[in-house]
Order: sequence, then C-alpha cells, then structure tokens
Amino acid sequence: MTQARRLTVLALLGAVLPVCLLVALTLIKTGGVWEYALDDVYIHLAMSEQVAKGAYGVNAGESASASSSILYSYLLAPFAGFDWHVYVPLAIGLLALMWAAVLWARLLTVSEIWTDPVWDKALLALALLGPVFLHFPAMSLIGMEHMLHVCIALLVALGLVRFAQDGRMRWYLLAAILLNPLLRFEGMALALFACGVLAIGGRGRIAVLTIVVTALPLAAHFVNMNALGLDMLPNSVNAKAVVVGGGADVVEGAGSDRLLAFKNGLKLSLISPSGRMLVGLILCLFFLLLAQRKTFSRLQIAIGATAVLAALAHLMLGAVLPFYRYEIYIWAYGAAVTVYLLAQMQPVTPTGRQLRAVFPVVALVIGGLHYPLTTLEKLPSGSAAIHAQQRQMGRFVDDYWQAPVAVNDLGHVAYRNPHYVLDLWGLASARALEARTSRTDPLWADKLAQEYDVGAAMIYRHWLADHLPPNWEPVARLKLNVPIGTLGGNIVTIYATRPESLERLVDALRAFAPTLPASATLEFL
Repeated sequence: MTQARRLTVLALLGAVLPVCLLVALTLIKTGGVWEYALDDVYIHLAMSEQVAKGAYGVNAGESASASSSILYSYLLAPFAGFDWHVYVPLAIGLLALMWAAVLWARLLTVSEIWTDPVWDKALLALALLGPVFLHFPAMSLIGMEHMLHVCIALLVALGLVRFAQDGRMRWYLLAAILLNPLLRFEGMALALFACGVLAIGGRGRIAVLTIVVTALPLAAHFVNMNALGLDMLPNSVNAKAVVVGGGADVVEGAGSDRLLAFKNGLKLSLISPSGRMLVGLILCLFFLLLAQRKTFSRLQIAIGATAVLAALAHLMLGAVLPFYRYEIYIWAYGAAVTVYLLAQMQPVTPTGRQLRAVFPVVALVIGGLHYPLTTLEKLPSGSAAIHAQQRQMGRFVDDYWQAPVAVNDLGHVAYRNPHYVLDLWGLASARALEARTSRTDPLWADKLAQEYDVGAAMIYRHWLADHLPPNWEPVARLKLNVPIGTLGGNIVTIYATRPESLERLVDALRAFAPTLPASATLEFL
C-alpha cells in the first residue's frame, strides 16, 4: 500500500470510528431513538418544507429568513414530504465527513513531503488525529451545514496548493470559491482572499470574473429577500442571543445596535477556547511567513495570508460560540495550510526537520483538544436533552394541542406542523424580532398572539422575562430529568395566552403528561 493510500485509510478511520462511538452513545442516551444534538436542524427542515412548496419561511403564507445558510434548505427541499426526510441532514453530514477525511489526507500528500522519512510518522499521526481534533465527528452528526462547509474550505486549500505548484486552475477550486458564501456567509472572506491568490498568480481576469460570478447568487438572494420584505441578513443572525457558557444571555441591543453586537461578539470570541485557538493559528502563520519570506514563493506567502486574513475576519465578524461549529471551516483550512507551508521550509537541518514534523501534530492536538472533549460532553447528552424537551414539545402540539402555538426556541415544534408557530424570538417572524429588540411596546407578544389566534405559549421564561404579558396564565412546566446538554434552558413554562384557552390547554396537557419519557416531567402549576 502506498503512503498516500495509508494516509487516506487512517484519515477515514479517524473520522468514522469516533462517529460510530458517538452514535452508539447517543442511542443509549435517548433509549434507541436517533436525535440530533441541536434543535436548529429542524429549522432547516421546516424551511425546506416551505421551499419545496415555492415559499420561503417556516409558516405557510409568511416569509421568514430563519436559516443562516442560503443553500442548505434548498438542498433538503427535494426530499420534503418523504418519511425519511428527517434523516437527510444526517446522510449529508456522514457523506461530507468521509469527503473531508479524503481531502485532509490528500492535502497531507499533495506537497510530497512524505518522500522525506522524517515526516513519515508525523503524517500518519496527522492523518489519524486530524479528523478528531478538527471537530469532524460532531459536525457530521448535528445535521447542520457546517460539515459541508469544511469540505468546501478544504477544497479551496487543495485547489490553491495545486495552483501554487503548477499554475493550473482546477474547476473544483472555482466551484469551491463560489459555494463558500452560499453555504455560510462567513465563507465570503475566504472566497475573496482565494481570488486574491489567483490574481497574484497572474490570473487577474479570472479572479475578477470569479468574484462577479460568486456575487451574482448572493445579489439574487438579497434581491429576493428585499422583495419578500425581509432584511438582507437572516433573522437567525439578527435574532440569536450571544450564548455565554451553556446559557443564553441576551446582549441587549444586539439586534438593533450591530456595533454593540460586534463588540460583545469579538470579546466573547477572544476568551473562548476556539477564539484563542484561532489567535494561535494567526500568530503561528504570521511568524512562519515572516521567517520564510525569502524562501517561500509569492504564491505560498499568498496562500498563508489567506488563512491569516480569513481567521482575522472570522474573529471580528463571525461567531465563536459553545459547541464550536461556526469557526470550524477556517480551523480546518488553516491547519491544512500550515502543514503545507511547514513542508516547504528550506533549507532545514536534521534537528529542524524533526521539530518541523513534530510541531503540527502537537499544535493540532493542543489547539483542537477542546473539540473532542466538548463533543463527548455535549453531543450524546445534547441529543438526549433535545429528545426529552423539544421533541416532546413538538409531539404535544402535533398530537394533543393541534392549534397555533407560540415558542421562543424554534425547531421541532415547527417541523411537520400544519398549525401556525409564532416565534417570539424572531427567527421565523420579522415582526416579533423588531418588537422584541426595539422594546417600544411591552404588550407586543400578547398582540401578536391575539392576531395569530395563539392560545398557548411554550417558552424559556428567562429568555423573555421582560416581555411576558401579565395576562398570560402559567399552566405547567416541562422539566428535564437529564443534563441540559445543548439546550437553552432546562424548564419550559407553558402558558395559556387567553382565558378561553385555559381549560382546553389543561385537558390537553393532562392527556399528554402520561406519555412523556422518563427523561422529562410535566409539573402543573
């Protein structure tokens, strides 16, 4: 078996074996039921149901940009209506996992450093440990678009390295540049900097054309959002709280004062493990480029600069929040670029070669150690918590309440629910988002509930404490009997929003309570 094949096999093992373990632990925690560790995936699924019908939103007849990815809901839409639609995000994540592992192995071999025996064992270790410490296992199982984004970022890295070697542009590089911002808005920085490398390499016209082609679908999306009366940025970006630790502390004014949101986001990024990791990556690449400025080619320096600048852009404009999924694309990209540049260092003494081989392995493990630790802590328990709370809320609405309902954590309740869901947090309701963040009308929640004929609300009280209408009657509390995992709260308070719905709500909850799993308890007030 060639070295290249050995690296590919090891990368696949490093990716697949942890996933098998995590799936087994998740099924044990949930009692044999597959559940995603994030409720956000059900927002994508609910959006895809409406996209399949030619609409854009969560509720029929009401436009909303609840998804933070332009493309992902469209990828899920062709499968809407099938019973197995809910498993499509899992299938996409697992396929992307194997693709990313192959790309990671290819990036380890593309510079041909494996011809140096000093690097042999180091590359084998990088291939095996890379997927684990680049957060691949968790990203493949949460059902979100992040694993696909990692693949596209690695494809950019591979295309740029090949371009630096022989001056040829591969079609997949241009495709990856185009797809980066369509999968995640943060990918725009990497796409632009990659085009800069093409320009430096003497392909200025193609670089400009690529930027134009990349901007066209974005412009079309923004025009469509404007036509639907929506903000250019998704509600999911404008509405979400800045998450601190495992809770959800709202940064007041984050929706209306984006400068304040920027300052708080940057501060939280810099104190988080992933934020510090990105700072370390930036410093490492900066000093490497500085030390080798006379030996690296112009294109090699440009490739290193893309990682530095894209990581800086993410720290300043992106998010680095618990469960660490937003920044993973640039961590994978930066790690691949760092290994490539270390391989190009010339000349190197025997001792220097050994240090050069050991450094990326040690840096990868230290920098990414919080990823497997967080995964083991959050993923199985998060799935169990989602099953005990959000899935049960969705089941209550579908099978017992069967009428419009208000929530502040959208997902399970909205998916496959024919009844109106009033999202008080604002991901699926621009009006609710504006009312909540403007704080001009203390009765806005009650007015929207009456307008949409909402008789019940299921919310985290601490998320909306200042916005709760005084006439809403608390009826019961759904309490977790398992760790909170990835949820925003361990208690959901259920309210009757008007007197005439109280008796019906109590009857529905009494019928529902005996069907709850042991992981949840319904406590009547």
